[in-house]
Amino acid sequence: MFAASCYKEDNIIDGILDSKGKVAQISAFWAGNTRLVAGSPATGVTATPLASVNCTIEYITEVAVKEFRLYVAPTPVGKKTLLATVPFLNSKAKFDNDLRNYVVVIPVTAPAAKTATVVFAEVVTTNELSSVQKSVTITAK
Repeated sequence: MFAASCYKEDNIIDGILDSKGKVAQISAFWAGNTRLVAGSPATGVTATPLASVNCTIEYITEVAVKEFRLYVAPTPVGKKTLLATVPFLNSKAKFDNDLRNYVVVIPVTAPAAKTATVVFAEVVTTNELSSVQKSVTITAK
């Protein structure tokens, strides 16, 4: 006599994860006009007070982008304030074949005094999911 049964083993991950959808990922976020080397962008830049500083977001996504958001804070763990929301259609974002990333440049104004400010970037997709934030420091000289 032969007996067989179907047994489905519980998957411990099923109760933990709840996927909301795909999200964009920021590969690099850097300030200034010159990227140092592929894979190791500058984490900060020194600028003249109130000068315009280009902040470049390099990102990958499988979902259409809705907007880019920049926040500022006095320190990396300080309270963040929304600095700018740039709709994708106004952003001039483009795909860079060499980097194999999408790239968008958003100008920001350096601090007025001889201080540093931290700028955070995030990418929001059309499914309303936000990327993990990356940051750079802009120091006024």
